[in-house]
Amino acid sequence: MPSERKIQIVKNLKEKLAKAKGVVLTDYQGLSVPEVEALRVSLREVSADLQVVKNTLLNLALKENAKCKRQKAKTFGPTAVVLSYEDEIKPLKVLYDFAKEHQAFAVKGGVFEGVWLLGEKLQEIASLPSREVLLARVVGMTQSPIVRFVGATKSNQIGLVRVLQAKKE
Repeated sequence: MPSERKIQIVKNLKEKLAKAKGVVLTDYQGLSVPEVEALRVSLREVSADLQVVKNTLLNLALKENAKCKRQKAKTFGPTAVVLSYEDEIKPLKVLYDFAKEHQAFAVKGGVFEGVWLLGEKLQEIASLPSREVLLARVVGMTQSPIVRFVGATKSNQIGLVRVLQAKKE
C-alpha cells in the first residue's frame, strides 16, 4: 500500500506534467550537489524545473499522462526530470551545454511535441538555431530579392540621369 507522501508526489508530478510543454529525463549520477544546484539555476532562467524523482513514481505519473505516454520504455538508474513550461528548445540547449562541461551528466530522452525521443535526437534538435534566428533568416531571404530589384532599378535611374546631364552640358 503506497504511503500518503508518495501519492502526493505522484499527484504533484502529474500536475506539473500536464502544464509542461516539454519533458526531458536526465541521468545526474556522479554530479555533486553544487553542480546540480547550478543546473537548477540555469534551468530556472529559461522557465524550466529540475526535479529528482524515484523511477517507480515517475513511471506512474508518466503512464497516466496523455502527452508523455511511452511504449514500454522504463526509466533506469538515477533520474531527474526537467519540465519546461514556455519553450521546449531553450532548456534542451541548457542541458546539452551543461553536459559538455560535465561528463557525468547525460540526457536519456524526452517528449518533444508529443513524441518520445532518445537523447541523440534531442541533441540534434538542441543544436538547431533558436526560433528568432530562424525567423530572421527567413525574413532576410525574402527581403534579398526585393533589395536587389530596388538596387538594380536605382542604378538604371542614376545612369539615365548622368547621360542626360552629360547631353545637357
